[in-house]
Amino acid sequence: MQSEDRIIHFSTELIHGPAALKKDALQRLYFELSQTRHGYDSTDFSNPLQWRFYSRQGQKAQSIALFLPDRVVLIEEWAAIPLSDFLEKAREFTARVLTARQVPRILAHTATIRSTFALTHYDDSRVFLLDHVCRQEGRIGPFFQRPLSVGGLRFVLPETNEHNGAYHLIIESFRHSRNEVFVEVKGIFGRQQVGSEDTEILLTNIRGVRNFISERIYPYLNQFDRPREEVL
Repeated sequence: MQSEDRIIHFSTELIHGPAALKKDALQRLYFELSQTRHGYDSTDFSNPLQWRFYSRQGQKAQSIALFLPDRVVLIEEWAAIPLSDFLEKAREFTARVLTARQVPRILAHTATIRSTFALTHYDDSRVFLLDHVCRQEGRIGPFFQRPLSVGGLRFVLPETNEHNGAYHLIIESFRHSRNEVFVEVKGIFGRQQVGSEDTEILLTNIRGVRNFISERIYPYLNQFDRPREEVL
């Protein structure tokens, strides 16, 4: 398996107490961000319960800041930036959004990263995951009797005293590329509140999700991606 994965999504939810959406405050925030390298190209205030800033790059890549009554979601879809830029953006954004939303602290937060790994010894990630990893060859089709486009595994790793945050893992075939495995890790952090002076808590948890993919999921999958003759 190729050790360098391809990150396609970053996001973080900043969950706070209920607060009314105030257009003038968000317009000021939009202007402030425009004075940094993390500004957005457009706004959309048409939905009264869901406002957003957004930018598009190329055919797929989007940067979105989504404002809801009890949270703000920062999203990089089909990410065109590296993790270091997303961390810098999250730091800049979080420190400013507390003022804009008129809330003292972020009560809980999430961090989600999606990436793909290219297989070395298999050309179909469905065969790799279902038939090889899960040993389901010949055991699905006779019962479902329908074509299968995506399949895989799901895990939930609860938060403990030794492990910060609950991790929700998805490992499945990637519908946009036959020989790539799709990985999603969503960390949910409910014990640590974040204020304008301690945004490093958020950044540390985002890094933790990234490291889990590189240091835990990659070696887990790589143990199965071997030449067929070795398996037999």
